[in-house]
Amino acid sequence: MSSRVKTPWMQVLSVTPLEDFRLNIALDSGVTFVFDMKEIIHSRDAYWRLRQMRYFNMVSIDEAGALCWPEGEDIAPEALERYAATLA
Repeated sequence: MSSRVKTPWMQVLSVTPLEDFRLNIALDSGVTFVFDMKEIIHSRDAYWRLRQMRYFNMVSIDEAGALCWPEGEDIAPEALERYAATLA
């Protein structure tokens, strides 16, 4: 039994934190890519906690298939899908 909620949007299947504020992400569409979060983290005050690598590395996936961190920071799957499209 999966704890994932069935959604009409793409979901993150796996995420692995990498050095220099990057994440290796696999989507349920079969797309895998490296998401460089450095610019986002340093330009948006909402992500100030992520500026610490120890906290950044606590990334996980919520029930809806989004990236999330313990104190409530998150990134929606739609945003990740748009980012992945720019790499194609």
